[in-house]
Formats: sequence, C-alpha cells, structure tokens
Amino acid sequence: MKKSEKIGALVCMLLLMSFLPAADIVGTNVGQTKVGMDSRALQNDSADIPVWENGNYWIYDIGLSYEATGASAEVTITNLHFEVTNIGSESYTLTFNGEIIGSVVLAGIIEGVLQNTVINGKMSIGKSDLAMERLYDTHIEGNIKRQFVTNSFWVDLEMKQNVTPVVSPYDFPIDVNETWSVPLMTFWIYANGEVSLAVPYPLYYDFPVYIEEHNLACTGKETVNILAGKYNDAFHVSGSTKYEFWYSPTARNVVKAPYNNIRMWYNESLYWDLNELGAELTETNVKPPNEPPHLPSNPNPANNSTDVNVNTDLSWTGGDPDGDEVVYDVYFGTTYPPPNVEMAQPSTTYNLVTLDYNTTYYWRIDAWDSIGFSTTGPDWTFKTGISTNNPPNKPEKPSGPTSGIVGTTYSYSSYSTDSDGDQIYYLFDWGDGSDSGWLGPYDSGKTVNVSYVWDSVGTYGIKVKAKDITGAESEWSDSLAVSMPKAYYLPMQKILEMLSNWFMLMLRDGMLTGIFNL
Repeated sequence: MKKSEKIGALVCMLLLMSFLPAADIVGTNVGQTKVGMDSRALQNDSADIPVWENGNYWIYDIGLSYEATGASAEVTITNLHFEVTNIGSESYTLTFNGEIIGSVVLAGIIEGVLQNTVINGKMSIGKSDLAMERLYDTHIEGNIKRQFVTNSFWVDLEMKQNVTPVVSPYDFPIDVNETWSVPLMTFWIYANGEVSLAVPYPLYYDFPVYIEEHNLACTGKETVNILAGKYNDAFHVSGSTKYEFWYSPTARNVVKAPYNNIRMWYNESLYWDLNELGAELTETNVKPPNEPPHLPSNPNPANNSTDVNVNTDLSWTGGDPDGDEVVYDVYFGTTYPPPNVEMAQPSTTYNLVTLDYNTTYYWRIDAWDSIGFSTTGPDWTFKTGISTNNPPNKPEKPSGPTSGIVGTTYSYSSYSTDSDGDQIYYLFDWGDGSDSGWLGPYDSGKTVNVSYVWDSVGTYGIKVKAKDITGAESEWSDSLAVSMPKAYYLPMQKILEMLSNWFMLMLRDGMLTGIFNL
C-alpha cells in the first residue's frame, strides 16, 4: 500500500469506525413518535421491528478509542443527531450531523487535537430488516491543532454493503433467550480528502473491509436509566464479538451500546482493531412512557382537623409509579388559595414556625417528577387550638434592704416560675409612682436583680409582677416595705475636714487678720 493510500486508509477507517457502529445502532434505534409501550412486546417478551416516521430523531454521544501502528484516536462525537427525512417503499433515508472533539495521530505525520470539526451525511436503511445499505454524502471537516501550527482538513466518504442481499445484524422480533448468527458483513469504502500541510496533502482511497460472522443472544430485559429517560423494557443483547446493546421497544431504539475490541478486516493479513466505542442516547422525540407522580395524600395535620398544636409541622405521602425522583411545591397560609412558600423540595415534610392560636390554615402540595410531569394535590385545611397558656406564678416577695438613706442606690431581687416553661419578663413597682419597665425575658425560675435610688424621705412598698412571652401576666407579688427616714447627710469627720480647709483658706488670704488683732 502506498504512503498516501495508507494515510487515506487510516482516515477512512477513522470515519468508518465512527459510523459503522453508529449506523448499526441507528438501524435498531428508530421508532414511532407515539408515546406508549407495545403491549405484545411486554406480554410476550418480544420486540418487533420498529416503524419509523418522518421527523423521528435520536441524538447520541459516541466515544471512540482506536489504536494501530502509526495511528490512534481518542475522540467523542457529540450531539450526533440522526433524523428520518424520507420514507421509501423499501428503505428509510436518515440525515445525520454532529461535532467531533478529541485527539488523533495519522501515520506519524499529523498529530494533534481536533478543533471546530463537524460531520454530516446521509444513510439508507432497509425497512424490512433495518440493514444499513449505504452511507453517502458524508463530509467531515475541521482543524487539527498541533504544537506550533493548525492544519485544516476535509474528507468526503461513501460506504455501502458489498453483498446482495445486504446483511442485517438484527433478528426481529427479538425474543428473550433467543440466539442468532450474523453473517459475514462486507463494506466497500470510498474516501477523498485533503490536509492543508505546507503543500496540500491529498487523501484518496477505495477499499473493502469486512466483519466476520458472529453470534448474538438476548439475555433478558432490564431497566436502563440514561439522559434521554428511564427505559424499563430494554432487551439486553450481547455477542461473541465483545459488544452488547440495550434495545427498547418503547424508544424503538438501542438506548445504550458499549463496544470493545471489534476487528475489521481488509484481507487475511491486514485488519484494524477498534478498542472501545460507547454510544448512549441523550435526547429523542420518542420518549419513554411516564406516569405522573402519585397524588399527595395522608396529610398531617389531617384535613379539616381542629385543635391542632401551634408547634406542628406539615407532612404527607408522595412518590412516583415509575420510580422517578419527585420534588414538591408547598403552598401554605391563612388565605385561600394559599401562597407558595417552598419550591422543589425533595422531602415529604415541611417545617413550620410557631403558628397562631385559634387560626384556620390552608395548604396544598404539588408533586413533580424528574421527567417534568406533575400532579396537583388536593386542598387541605386545619384549625389550631385555643390558647391554653398559663400565666407565670405569683413572683416571690422582693428581697433587699428595708431602710436606707435618700440618694443611695439599693438592689432588690425576685423570681417567678412558669408552668408552661415560657420565658418571663419582670416589672418592679418602686412605690413612688415609678417602675422599672418590663425587664427580660429570663428563663423560668431565674432570679432577676435590679437597683433603684429614692430621692425623697418616705416609706415605700416594692412589689413585682411577671409576664410570659405570650403576654400572660401574673398577679402582683407581696409588697416589701422600705423606709427612707434619713435625708442625705455628711459624716462629722467630713464636716470638720471641710471647716478646716475653709479656715486655712481664709487665714492664707488675711481675711481673719482683723479678728486676731482685736
């Protein structure tokens, strides 16, 4: 094989490896747009050949790992969009397009990272057996960024089965525990392209490849949860050639397919190995069947209940018949309809602040599953009980000095307890027309200390009242009599000291000289 032919062959093989498994997947990946499951497929554990319609589409992410002498690839074809665009008497036409990212090495000459690389084309699929008959008008172009330079490239590709009749790798209807043999598959590949090196490097090749006969078996039905949805009816098919796929009658698609160590032959001595290729359905207009979430039920507090504790929380029963994850919107308030207070919470319990006594509340729960289906819950209501709050007990008689001097600060204390455990405020009445104002709150049973100064002589009665945080007041405590019989006075020592200071001051200033001269 000439050098240019070798490079061309490698490019073609890269494309073939990207599309041959994808084409096989598409061959089993098409379905009708109606949402629902084939009842016979479920009852008989059998999947009939699907029927495609114009506008059906399936989008995949496909990861490719390839390595050979002088060549390798680690690429991902993202958003690879297949769509039915024409329905003939014996075949379907699909168009496809996507983006290619990753790195490639071609014959040791071109090595780098793909940039702005896109691919598009068409394919023909047999209606009776979903055999891929032809891949055509396929074009790939982009850039390969190397260490110091970026080279643009393009390749046109065509591929068709080189046997009559064409071979299908699938044996519809697919039945659980069925095994079948896939005959030798031969493809003829034509490629033409160019890489913009210092001198434009042409790419051209025309060659056949084949995949050896191999066996497949349907081992059972499983649930596959992927980006496109949750498919509960996926037929698991595996083969001696180390690849497997999951086909869903609901999706009329293969929804997932990991391939490993697939060998394609050019002749008895020349072949290419595909190390890994993984395909997964990310989006489609053929959605899995889905039931909306269960109607929220079993409300707590119960609907129309009365005398509900003001410290209650909301709870309910939810869930989803498909096993989807569910979140809940909470509506709650004293008006009808109640306002929204929480969006998309996963819990079936909602914590409330302390409610008001003797008040009617309205609430509702709306459920949403991960597919986007919702169920609006019923309207519920309940009424809180009438307050049974007890006021604090009568405070202890204030303790502190019972006599004193006007203008001097004195400290007094008292305490009360609350049978409901509420915190307490205190109000001291000083007996002279003034009070302390409400002090606190303090924990039940905690002693409170407060100071006061009387500014006139008299006898005063000190008393204290308690009030809990809900506003319930106790009766006044017993009164403590306090006498202020003494006005403010100076001790004799202080008076003598002041007189002495005055005398010395007058003597210094000579104001007392005349007195001493008399």
